Amino acid sequence: TLKFVSALLFPDDEDMQKMDVDASKMDEEWAARPDVVIEYCLRDAELPLDIMHKIQAFRRKEAVAAVAKVPLDTSANGTTSQLIDSLVIRMADRTAIGVPLTGSADKKEGQITGGYVHDVEAGLHPWVAILDFKSMYPSIMIGKNICYTTRIGEGSTDQPVDGEEIYTSPTGAKFRNEKGRRGMVPTLLEDLMSQRDVHKAGMRSAKDDAKRSYHDQMQYAVKILMNSFYGVFASGFYRFTHRQLGESITAWARQNIKTIIHKLGEEGQHVVYSDTDSIFVKTPVEGVENPEEAMIEFGHSTAERFSEESAELEFETGMSVFFSHGAKKRYVGQVVWPEEKMMIKGYETQRTDSFRYLTDGMKQMFRHVLADDSDAAINLAIDTIAAAKSGSVPIKDLIMSKSCKGRWDKKRAKWDFTKDYANPDSMIQVRAARALINKGLPFTPGMKIAYIVTNARQRPMEIEPWLEEDPVLNYDGQFYADRLATAFGRVTEAFNWNAKELLAGNRQTSLFSF
Repeated sequence: TLKFVSALLFPDDEDMQKMDVDASKMDEEWAARPDVVIEYCLRDAELPLDIMHKIQAFRRKEAVAAVAKVPLDTSANGTTSQLIDSLVIRMADRTAIGVPLTGSADKKEGQITGGYVHDVEAGLHPWVAILDFKSMYPSIMIGKNICYTTRIGEGSTDQPVDGEEIYTSPTGAKFRNEKGRRGMVPTLLEDLMSQRDVHKAGMRSAKDDAKRSYHDQMQYAVKILMNSFYGVFASGFYRFTHRQLGESITAWARQNIKTIIHKLGEEGQHVVYSDTDSIFVKTPVEGVENPEEAMIEFGHSTAERFSEESAELEFETGMSVFFSHGAKKRYVGQVVWPEEKMMIKGYETQRTDSFRYLTDGMKQMFRHVLADDSDAAINLAIDTIAAAKSGSVPIKDLIMSKSCKGRWDKKRAKWDFTKDYANPDSMIQVRAARALINKGLPFTPGMKIAYIVTNARQRPMEIEPWLEEDPVLNYDGQFYADRLATAFGRVTEAFNWNAKELLAGNRQTSLFSF
């Protein structure tokens, strides 16, 4: 809510807080204190702009607009393909290359195979170095000269000359060598990489915060543009693309990471996990006096040894301990280099529809897990679930939220949700939005609606919107206990406790348990 965000960003500035006016009783408020209502409306109009300035949202959009050479409105409200189009079409015009019509690319049939994800070993792993491929997809596109203009097709009039070296991807697709024809996309990406290097150097040499902030925003915008190229060129709608482009990029990426994992295995190194552009390697620290220093040295030297053209590795992160319950893309680790923090990926703490009591509970449980104290983790899970089930958790800690779409129907003078949802009556966010509207409160399409589940046994489940000035008094303890048990159970399965046993508070045993 506006009240929550303004209090979070401006805690010590009374003039930057949302005023205490009951918007659901605006007629009464206006009759009683019109001057206060006028000030309330003005502040409500000004606060969103103040918040946008505080989080530097405009600066980032301005930076993206500058790099992509588009108006600010396109940067803020346009699509990624419009940003890429601005750069590619300008280059096509400069180099006398015809521009295909939008939607002229071959229809996409099925999904392109993504990056390689190595099976993760369940359990705790000490001293893990994470090696990342630097700008993996852009580097491959540059190194292999991948572009709409360099793809060698059977019907193409632009064929390589006799004896010309070509790049053949693992999928069999062929691309011309840069000596024969330099692709537009590799050229653009090289230019963007150079721009980013300039701005990163500018950040380091800046003598005041304003210049440092400028270069930071610009290097971030360049990074956004660079990383957007793969997504656009792997799509089925972009004008300058072909299915073989996206397939070849990911195929080369999979080949690169599998090759390095194989070489590490031949050296006797233990790869704990890998995901798309990262490799998690266990550091050999047996008998070492300072394992952290050994890990840092190992990470840097390993990255340097295995770096190749279009596949440059960097030692990005060092963990004192890494944990996963055995599922891909779900892990947690205690980072000790380059800074100390807990890294959580894939678990419910990352989900937008989670709630504070769950995320706080999981973080505390992970602290026990990383400390190799499974008993404390299990006991915490059981106690947390029991508290939710008994109704003793503060309701503010159980607030959930979802974004809600909607369109204003001018003829009927009301909000219409049927254009965005096939069955809006079954959607939690729609019912919460309608409850807000019925209270006379404003609704904005795309806004997040906060709510509390009050009865999950009904279909559709009963919910109440959460308002700071009109809080919900009761919640469905069983629903929240089930959500907690499901989330915690994914972790405790590694210690032979499932969700049902956490809910019950004990584990059944049989003759085979002894």
